[in-house]
Amino acid sequence: MTIEQRVDAANARVLEIMTKSRPVWVDVRPAIDVIPGMTKTTILTPGPGIDPDRVTPPQRTSICGAVLHEGLANSMEEAWSMVERGEIQLVSSQTMNVGNAACMVTSASMPVIVVEDKIFGGRGFAPLHPGGNPKCLRWGLYDEEVEHDLRWFRDVYGPALGQAVRAAGGMDVITILSKTAGMGDENHNRQPAASMCLALQLIPFLLDMECAEKNAVIKHFSANDRFFLHVMMAGVESITASCKGIALSTVMVGMGGNGVEFGIQLAGTGNRWYTTAAPKIKGTFLKPTYKEEDLIGYLGDSCVTEVWGLGGMSAIAGPAYMRLTGSNYAEARNRTEKARAVSLGEHTFAPVPWEDMAGFPVGVDARKVVGYNILPISHGGSALRCGGQGGAGAAELPLGCFKESLRGIYAQAKEIMAREETE
Repeated sequence: MTIEQRVDAANARVLEIMTKSRPVWVDVRPAIDVIPGMTKTTILTPGPGIDPDRVTPPQRTSICGAVLHEGLANSMEEAWSMVERGEIQLVSSQTMNVGNAACMVTSASMPVIVVEDKIFGGRGFAPLHPGGNPKCLRWGLYDEEVEHDLRWFRDVYGPALGQAVRAAGGMDVITILSKTAGMGDENHNRQPAASMCLALQLIPFLLDMECAEKNAVIKHFSANDRFFLHVMMAGVESITASCKGIALSTVMVGMGGNGVEFGIQLAGTGNRWYTTAAPKIKGTFLKPTYKEEDLIGYLGDSCVTEVWGLGGMSAIAGPAYMRLTGSNYAEARNRTEKARAVSLGEHTFAPVPWEDMAGFPVGVDARKVVGYNILPISHGGSALRCGGQGGAGAAELPLGCFKESLRGIYAQAKEIMAREETE
């Protein structure tokens, strides 16, 4: 086989995993109990790995808040000194099959959603969505109120959700997406239908559980119309876990930003990041006084859902998000058509009624992105330099990431050929 034929075969295998996987939410457990390689001094951060001296202010707050939450330091200053001395290890989340949205980080005791792919065996993880309170670690904010919420999640909310989902025998992500197809979710920045469908399935088990704060748990869970996002992130991580390492595949299996750099991962080279300067997410500001210079670059792992064809890739499925962020239906169709032009396949379980029942595209091929010069569009929320959410909108994925990734595959191909010549 030629190298091109090998690349095509590798891509076909990745596409098979992406289209035939079956992610199921099976548990909620402390991160250190379920994430391989997690330690008491590990802090998982979104996007490509980053050195402490380049960490943005809101991300620094989240990291220090997590260190304090774990009882490893007594002040924010002490926590950051521990990071600088290497006593706290900052690790890129997606290299450990974890998704951290926005400024969120994951530390040892935090409860994480556990999703298993029942077909190919991968496992993925994500912390719980904090709900409607804008003051949270997820947006780079930390004080006694945030710490109180983190403790409640750790001691009450997480264990209760875990108890309920285990009693239910798991929650099938594909079933939820299928049931809510055509209800306006693009399932990155908008997922009220999926979240409500999930709630309808899980609340009966929450009602049966033994928990002193049952009413508070149910109230918090049922009021969160974005809860499903973090289940979906863990679900995609469970799928890409099986894709990473399929040599020579040029299919994108990871994407995210750390506020300074934006990067992608290809199946062929696994956890290696290909990075460039992080673009800013532009759209609608949450307050009219905010300006573009108030925002930092793309930050977060929630766009990993778009690796699987959601968000900006399936913008046509969520026209309400387009209007919310100052765009329109024509642009929604344009974003999905761009994604379709550079993807290798299509999901069939969640057809879009107003798109002639077409499914959403999946399997972005870096060769197509570079060869056609068509850049997919990613949806996302924008973080303020001082912490908090500044707005929501979209960003074009940088071409430089894809060019660098193909150089990585080329180098891998040369190594394979050289090895075979000596055998």
